[in-house]
Amino acid sequence: MVSGMAVVATAQPVPLMMTVGCVEADGPDGFVLTSATEPVAIAERVPHEPPADAALGDLSFRLVGTLDEFGVESHVGHKVWAKGLLNPGDTVSLLNLTSMTHLSPSCDARATGGR
Repeated sequence: MVSGMAVVATAQPVPLMMTVGCVEADGPDGFVLTSATEPVAIAERVPHEPPADAALGDLSFRLVGTLDEFGVESHVGHKVWAKGLLNPGDTVSLLNLTSMTHLSPSCDARATGGR
């Protein structure tokens, strides 16, 4: 603090991240994105939607936030494109969902997606 002036800390913006994965139920009210790709920061205002046959990965993220608003339960077993704020954790990383786009009604492509 300088004589009568407060030092203001600026918050670092948290980037929106996007990933492709499969929605699975986890308990009565929980959902996980499995076979997920490495999250990528969204650099464009409107990023290009991945194709339905986009490769899958081997990561998992617990989905949190207003999941009912995005109809997450109706996507169980589906391949989706998820966007949100990533909160990395030691054992479980959280993805605070801001958008979910249906890519495929099935995650059968897991065998060719890196899992």
